Amino acid sequence: MTSKEPIRVLHSFGSLGKGGIETWLINILRLRSDEIRFDFILGKLGGAYEEEVRSYGCRIHQAPPIRQLSKNLRFLQNVLISNHYDVYHIHGEEFMGDSVKVAANAGIPVRIVHCHNTVLARGKKNFEMKIRSLRFKTMDRFRILHNATDILACSNDAGRFLLGHHWQIDSRCKPLYCGVPLDHFEKAEKSWTRHDFRASLGIPADAIVIGHAGSMGPSSQKNHFFLLEIFRELAERNSRYFLYMAGDGPLRPAIEKVVRQYGLQDRILMPGLCNDVPSLMIHGFDVHLLPSLYEGLPVIGLEAIASGLFTVCSDTITRDFTGFFSQRVVPVSLKANASVWADRVEEAVRRRISVAKGIAIIAKSPFSIQASLNNMLGIYKHRLKISC
Repeated sequence: MTSKEPIRVLHSFGSLGKGGIETWLINILRLRSDEIRFDFILGKLGGAYEEEVRSYGCRIHQAPPIRQLSKNLRFLQNVLISNHYDVYHIHGEEFMGDSVKVAANAGIPVRIVHCHNTVLARGKKNFEMKIRSLRFKTMDRFRILHNATDILACSNDAGRFLLGHHWQIDSRCKPLYCGVPLDHFEKAEKSWTRHDFRASLGIPADAIVIGHAGSMGPSSQKNHFFLLEIFRELAERNSRYFLYMAGDGPLRPAIEKVVRQYGLQDRILMPGLCNDVPSLMIHGFDVHLLPSLYEGLPVIGLEAIASGLFTVCSDTITRDFTGFFSQRVVPVSLKANASVWADRVEEAVRRRISVAKGIAIIAKSPFSIQASLNNMLGIYKHRLKISC
């Protein structure tokens, strides 16, 4: 192909809802690069981003559910052959080997698997998961290694989870980080005053706000119940502490029950989903708390850094994040008690910096959305032998 033709890419994952992978790809689309054209093959329709995706001229194909694996793979084969894509880029953890084998048989020149987590099925543990885990480490891994042209992960931890020791020795393997768009933070800083924003949310002007944003289930990944223990300790130390928990999900009723048991209903705000994370972090939060059990790469942590916040997080989170941003993040052991975590949070409150400095830190890193686009294009062009 010539360098003047856009690279035609088919991205494959679950749906176009407001998840991490989806938001990252939408933010790349919003850069409006004329060098690539994205289409999508999804397992489920009805996602919040679909209308916007179509407005960019992208096609959306709905595949049969993955539990109907043979039917799903036949559908994928037909889509790939009939649309002559340059790149097949599948995101996820499981069953990627089956799909990339189909792409190889269909003659797609660039076949990419991209792992975005460090656990299967959000950490479920039962007999079925034992079987799936065995398949993942044998058949799926074998098919990836034999059919993928490039093997990517959102962090090195996610890469090792996907491929084991092969991640370190196979030249096709590299991290491709999910960057964040920095213009959102510049706009958010100018759109509100701290006083007006907090007043709109019912946050007292002098409150010290512990901020958290994350899905409330179905898995316990975000570790909300331990987060509440940490906040209870802080609340006993200072009446100015408030906790703001953005997000929603099936665990919410159980979380609310614990809040009532602690008697902290007046100090904890749980508004549901948030459509403007940059404004919330810049004007609403004083520190970012992320005691997750695991994370592939915490995009919310990148957003906190861009907002000028200091992050206190669990030491289970990948060193691609905690190591690279060691001046703005402190990892704490999940074995430490709530009092230790509260100490780190109190120290972190005093380490806030300006939004301009936070943006500059991300801009100089591989974690901006522009860096994501540049690195993605570099991978595609290298395989397609297009000069950069």
